[in-house]
Amino acid sequence: MAVSFIPASRMLERSRLAQEESDTAYFFDLLYLGEMVTKILVVELLTSLEDDRERHRYSLEYELVRADGIGKWAEVLDQAVSGPASQHLNPVGRDSQRALTENFKPEIQSWQRKAVDSLNEVCRSLEPNYEDLTRQRVSLRAWVRQFSWLRNRTRGHGAPRGAALSSICPMLQDSLTEILENAPAFNRAWVHLHRSLSGKYRISAFGAGRDEFAYLARESDHSLPDGSYIFLGEPRRSALLFTDPDLTDFYLPNGNFRNGKFEALSYISDEVRTIDGSAYLLPKEAQPLSETTARPIMESVGKALSNVPPRPDRYVQRTILEGELEELLCDDRHPVVTLQGRGGVGKTSLALEVLHKISQTDSFFGIIWFSARDIDLLPEGPKVVRPDVLSIDDVARDFAGLMQVTPSPKAGDARKYLSDNLSGQSEWGPFIFVLDNFETIRDQAELYQFLSNSVRLPNKVLITTRTRDFKADYPIEVGGMNEGEFNELVDVTAARLGIVNLVDSEYRDALYRESGGHPYITKVLLGEVAKEGRRITPKRVMAAKDAMLDALFDRSYASLSSAAQRVFLTLCNWRSLVPRIGLEAVLLRPLTGNSGSEIAHLDVDTALRDLEQRSLIEVVRENCDTQEFLSIPLAAAEFGKKKLVTSPLKIAIDSDLELIRGFGATTTTDLAHGLGPRVDRLARAAALRAENGEDISQELAVIEYIATGYPSAWLTLAELQRDQLSDLPAAIHSVNRYVENHPEDQEGWNRVVTLYQAADDPLAEMNARLQLSELTRPAFKDLSSAASRLNGLLSRRELVLDADERRLMVRKLRLLLESRYTEADATDLSRLAWLCMYTQDTEAAEHWVTEGLKKDPNNEHCLRLKRRLAAESNDY
Repeated sequence: MAVSFIPASRMLERSRLAQEESDTAYFFDLLYLGEMVTKILVVELLTSLEDDRERHRYSLEYELVRADGIGKWAEVLDQAVSGPASQHLNPVGRDSQRALTENFKPEIQSWQRKAVDSLNEVCRSLEPNYEDLTRQRVSLRAWVRQFSWLRNRTRGHGAPRGAALSSICPMLQDSLTEILENAPAFNRAWVHLHRSLSGKYRISAFGAGRDEFAYLARESDHSLPDGSYIFLGEPRRSALLFTDPDLTDFYLPNGNFRNGKFEALSYISDEVRTIDGSAYLLPKEAQPLSETTARPIMESVGKALSNVPPRPDRYVQRTILEGELEELLCDDRHPVVTLQGRGGVGKTSLALEVLHKISQTDSFFGIIWFSARDIDLLPEGPKVVRPDVLSIDDVARDFAGLMQVTPSPKAGDARKYLSDNLSGQSEWGPFIFVLDNFETIRDQAELYQFLSNSVRLPNKVLITTRTRDFKADYPIEVGGMNEGEFNELVDVTAARLGIVNLVDSEYRDALYRESGGHPYITKVLLGEVAKEGRRITPKRVMAAKDAMLDALFDRSYASLSSAAQRVFLTLCNWRSLVPRIGLEAVLLRPLTGNSGSEIAHLDVDTALRDLEQRSLIEVVRENCDTQEFLSIPLAAAEFGKKKLVTSPLKIAIDSDLELIRGFGATTTTDLAHGLGPRVDRLARAAALRAENGEDISQELAVIEYIATGYPSAWLTLAELQRDQLSDLPAAIHSVNRYVENHPEDQEGWNRVVTLYQAADDPLAEMNARLQLSELTRPAFKDLSSAASRLNGLLSRRELVLDADERRLMVRKLRLLLESRYTEADATDLSRLAWLCMYTQDTEAAEHWVTEGLKKDPNNEHCLRLKRRLAAESNDY
């Protein structure tokens, strides 16, 4: 039979070969296929489960990575199709639920009925007392339970004889065939996605086609992590099916969960892999409410009704940000306001402080708080908590409950009620609706559109978020504390911890410098000082705080494009300031080999905007030129270094870092010198390598790219090309590019002239000399030298020009000299006179010779030309 699901088709081929060997081998291979079928049915269902605040999918996956028998898979399937989790199935995936749960009478020969009856016959052949299902209504769930019994009866606790197996194998084969050919799980579009550095995806299909995913191969603005996906109205990642871009093999969880890892088994090859299970360490029951969870009922808070949490304990005032936020929430212009910044930087605390202040006024009837927080950043470390809301329906239902709408409305009615209150069409209001930790909302774009389209002034929406992928709001960037705020935070925290004596001004400055004024990081650092009873280097503390780093950065990192991830990891591993254009040059340099096309299309500019928007990089702008320098906060850098260890980009990034190191370390005190010294340092390193016979093509490509935004680098590049590579044409090209950007730079033009002269190209040389003379105001001696050079070339017939070209060139230079004749000495005037001779203007030549002799009666050049003019006159 033809099966589009590749793992199953390979298993069928394996069973066919086993059939040729013996009935026993055939039977046990069919059992392996049955186990795979059972697990795929469950994996597909779990992939269809939406995120919800009770974390049903996590709970079921938690059980499966620890499941050491197929029976547990059968239990999880039951929970997924009929338990509380089933309420959160994706609408497109509900056909799988129906296929598993629909009951069929004996006379209705559906594919499910046929599969169950065939398997029931197999079970009864092995155990005559096994329950007879042929006269009962059954669903496909009965097949899963029967198969679990069959597997344990034969592989686990029994050894059926060959004679029995020869009769039951065809029935087992028929049963499996019905499911493989008809179950939705095996007829969907399954693919493995691998994101290239261009941001586009390699799509490896192993299910029913790839057309639904084809757009990912064309577009580069998606951030789906690598892995196995099913199309369920949208790409949905399957967390428990493992393969690779080449579809070499397929693995499913096989239990044996130890030390944060579990086994994954390939039924096709019998190979076992160890999979990182750190995502499943938290017991499924350990989901307390957040410390900023909303109050369950509306209460009087100041002059407003609200469910807002209490003011934060030991809050440090952030006067400027508080004033800006309060003004925006109380004005009549901005319906949606966003507090955006890194995790732990104080967005929620800031919002709560301002909301409690506003509650003391008569500005709003109600302040409604919705928390999507799933991690509390506590001083002792991050802790997973249960979010209050994760979707539009959660928000709408909770709001209706707070407003005591009875009976509890259905989802659609709850949405309408929320929309009416947002738009001011209800009897209550005005409101501030607050969405805290918006980045954890399941469908951010959908919820944001709902809020943005519904809200009408004087109602307001306040969003706190780490990532801001939407527009039409008024954003407030929340960064690290300023020095005054930071010092107050340190004083308050040190006093609470009893370590005031350990925090002197020098250590305080180090903390501020290394933490970037980040409140949460600062509290963690001071907590470690209290624990150790001594000062500790901030970098060492952060390097050891894996959980803290993951909590602060992992979600933001996972949402980055592959280009942004590469840029981030590169910067993390070079802590010094990096010139932006230098980074672009390194990442966009042309490479040989298979990866060349990918690097060439790396969108560094978009990647940097993405990183800056997520507060993962800091941009420092230098005053002395227009260049930007990039830096990474210490905590983010430590996180990135850990990520790089296992990143598939490591080799490429190591190669990039070799070039970036050529710029040398840069500190904020070096910025006054601009980009020039950085380029010169890289060029010196390249020159030394060239002298040792090494290839410097990469360095040349980097400097060339830098020159496109920093033209002075063209001169540095030209020097390398001429001195180290003896490549005059390339050097000429580079200097020409420089003077194109700086047409009034005399030194640049002089280099052009020198290079053309060295290349023995007199026409280009003279054109450059004329350009120098026309575009700048060179020293008069340079004009005179140009005239001397032209006269010599013409007299030796080394410059091949037609009459019109010669006349034009001579006339241009003559006019320039004549306009500044008062600066000329006798020799200069003799050269001017010779120019006049080449245009047959002997009268002018005589005039300038006479003027020259007035300045120096003994000037040999003027005397010789005077004799020449006299001789020509006598000839006439």
